[in-house]
Amino acid sequence: MDFSRHTAAVILALLLLVGVPVFKTGYIQGKLSDTDAVSSATEIIEQPSGEYVVLINRDRHADSGNLKAWESFFSGGDIGVVFEDISCVVADSDAPGFEMAKSFQSRLPENQMTIRLEDPILMRSKADHGLYDVMILSKEMYEATGGDRTVNTGRDCIIKSGSKKP
Repeated sequence: MDFSRHTAAVILALLLLVGVPVFKTGYIQGKLSDTDAVSSATEIIEQPSGEYVVLINRDRHADSGNLKAWESFFSGGDIGVVFEDISCVVADSDAPGFEMAKSFQSRLPENQMTIRLEDPILMRSKADHGLYDVMILSKEMYEATGGDRTVNTGRDCIIKSGSKKP
């Protein structure tokens, strides 16, 4: 009788120690759900009005051969099928830049583009040293943080564009 109670207590303790964290992380629910990793977003967000600048780090995309596809995509074209994830950095005080990044993200398959908010000074310092993948800035933020003078144009692909809205 003592052995069966002891065994039941050990099993219950193991279930609590292992089971609760596993269920709290959502890992099991994610594996059991019917989510498609390459499906497109359900709703495409329209581009906000205004002008914006996109910086693409050539060094990070030259080997993959997808640089031209990303240039076309951020210039307003279609990307087609690219099996490469990107990380986009936006200044935390740049609301129009964040809206533009969300618009681009909505045109890609789910989880292909992650958006990170950073301090503008730190962000431009990373641009100077090539420590970024893609940066999206409103024209005002781009000019306020130094514009072309802090960008290494040999490494950076710069796309300047106006809004698609009339």
